[in-house]
Amino acid sequence: MRLQNEIIFPATESSSFTGNSSSTNAAPIDCDLIAPWYEPVEHLSFGSALEARRCAFLPELNDARRALSCGEGDGRFTAALLQSNSRVKVTAVDASRKMVELASQRVARMGDLCRRVEYHCSAIDGFRPPHPAYDLIATHFFLDCFTTEDASGVVRHIADWAAPRARWVVSEFAQPSTPAAQLWTGAVIRSLYAAFRVTTGLRVTRLPDYRPALRSAGFTLQKEERALGGLLVSELWERE
Repeated sequence: MRLQNEIIFPATESSSFTGNSSSTNAAPIDCDLIAPWYEPVEHLSFGSALEARRCAFLPELNDARRALSCGEGDGRFTAALLQSNSRVKVTAVDASRKMVELASQRVARMGDLCRRVEYHCSAIDGFRPPHPAYDLIATHFFLDCFTTEDASGVVRHIADWAAPRARWVVSEFAQPSTPAAQLWTGAVIRSLYAAFRVTTGLRVTRLPDYRPALRSAGFTLQKEERALGGLLVSELWERE
């Protein structure tokens, strides 16, 4: 199936890794129901805070030439990256067909910029990248859909497609270090997981610790920014 100039692959039904990567027992989630409402609900709940986290390090990514966005969602990150970087070519992957359609339509409205992006509808475990190795990888509010064990497998799986000196930008919800802040951020995070369980079937109930897997894959944390009292974090990692 082809939309505009983007390539759409059928979503895989398998939820286990193949090849040399670790397997995962993560149950697939279905974001098709929430896709049309995702952006307005996000803005209603958090204003522009999540968009600011996705775009936190864009000025430092101007030399990226091949980017892979995993769990792309409705296309806002890729649209911003294409606008800020005149040469980057993007491969964007999402398991939700509705999200892929929204993302494709968003970029199609940007004219010739759409020629530099292709969209694939696939679960990340069944995805086979067309253009490795990537010098930029992005996972925005994606790894929090997995347990720590499964997130570690996902990170190792994706890291196989990264070029030497590749950078990896991550945006996620987080727990701050102070007990007082943890009270209210913990309540927000539990509420979000409960809402996604109802609307998408997500079974995860707590934030994963994905950082050890990134370090094991040869990435070093270069920069970190936090927002909303530590509830949100943006990270810039680089492969040594």
